[in-house]
Amino acid sequence: MHGDFSRVIFDPARRFSSVLSQQGRVQLDADFNEQTAILLHYVRTLAADLLGPAAYPPEPEGIGGFGIDNYDGDTFTVAPGRMYVDGILCECDGTDYWDQPDGHLDPERDQLPTGPFLVYLRVWERFVTALEAPWIREPALGPDGPDTTARTRVVWQVCVLPLESDSSPPDMRSAGRFLDARVRSGFEPRGMLSARTRRPGEATLLPDGVTPASGYRGPENQLYRVEVHRGGREDTATFKWSRENGSVVLPVRAVSGSQVELDTLGRDDKLGVDVGDVVEIVDDAVVCRGASDRPDEDCGRLYTVRSVDYAECRVTLDADVGNDPFHHSVGQVPTRHPLLRRWDQGATGRGGAMGLPVREGEWLSLEDGVEVRFEPSQDKPRVYRRGDYWLIPARVLTADVEWPRGRQGQPLRRRPHGIRYHYAPLAFLEPGDGDRFRLVDLRVPFPPRR
Repeated sequence: MHGDFSRVIFDPARRFSSVLSQQGRVQLDADFNEQTAILLHYVRTLAADLLGPAAYPPEPEGIGGFGIDNYDGDTFTVAPGRMYVDGILCECDGTDYWDQPDGHLDPERDQLPTGPFLVYLRVWERFVTALEAPWIREPALGPDGPDTTARTRVVWQVCVLPLESDSSPPDMRSAGRFLDARVRSGFEPRGMLSARTRRPGEATLLPDGVTPASGYRGPENQLYRVEVHRGGREDTATFKWSRENGSVVLPVRAVSGSQVELDTLGRDDKLGVDVGDVVEIVDDAVVCRGASDRPDEDCGRLYTVRSVDYAECRVTLDADVGNDPFHHSVGQVPTRHPLLRRWDQGATGRGGAMGLPVREGEWLSLEDGVEVRFEPSQDKPRVYRRGDYWLIPARVLTADVEWPRGRQGQPLRRRPHGIRYHYAPLAFLEPGDGDRFRLVDLRVPFPPRR
């Protein structure tokens, strides 16, 4: 979540059941957000324990939520209704493969296979601000008033997995394991990260301040975000980072070649863009298509700001936006809410069109004493998924980052904090001669209410 948060502290391993406010105390965003996360974790865990990994309530009439039907070789319909995937409620109003609300499919790259294929549901949560959903903002605060809150939105995407021509269809009981073996296992072993600000044993602060090698030296508290930009193994994966959790975003008004016209250049120097900054342009389609299940899926590029026209709220980038072969239409469709997002590796003179290279087994410096390390695997190469991220709170008072440590003070390696994807098989389709085809429903029903 690219939000303007102080930190994200919910951890199910701590077994907290509630957050209790005390009188006369400072109220923090992290406390309120943890209470929400505790309740959501409880409800979804309960639903998953009762219903299983994926289940739908059957209806007296119709085929039930997310039922696949009317396959004609080019598309198929998705029936309205509900389904619970790992306890997450997914709701469909009825659609087809091409018109699904969060699909943003490419007519050339997302054609249905000519042979047998598996239809499945990919579920994840997207962070949404008032820039993507203007109705969140309270009009009484004025047109330029603050965006008080943000939202998380459940995204479901109906996907297809091509199978071999002689494949035997999985049944309802084995489809989940079959799907995991084909999709989820392609991202294992998952990338892991450690973070620190000082070498073990250098925890003493000098009376006159912090020495260059002894801790976090930044002037403000920050929430660092390290995010995978291009996925794959170590030899191809890249990353980007932000000291503001990637929350510095500016609405795009128009794009013409390398020039991007913005609604605003930011509230101040700290939350705006300047010459030399590394930025990317994203919109609803780019975000949704970024949830690909291919480890080697191509990604868009990063740009460097070459000049800033403050009078016209326009920035000039180091390349034409339309030349990006994967996101050539980004910024051209206002209804997709295009945004320019700032990343902070540009301030150190590093970066590039594809981000910083992932180098396992060595400490990589971000800034002000903050270091990260991508941990190697002893068995097989790690796989980094595009969009995977880690959050690292840095605090001035302690001159340190908040990161779990072992008994000897060594930073522990951690899997990504997100994005977490969930999967559910829907159907097996096998085209035949003419209009004939074979369809096997793989959804698991649960008893309806009486």
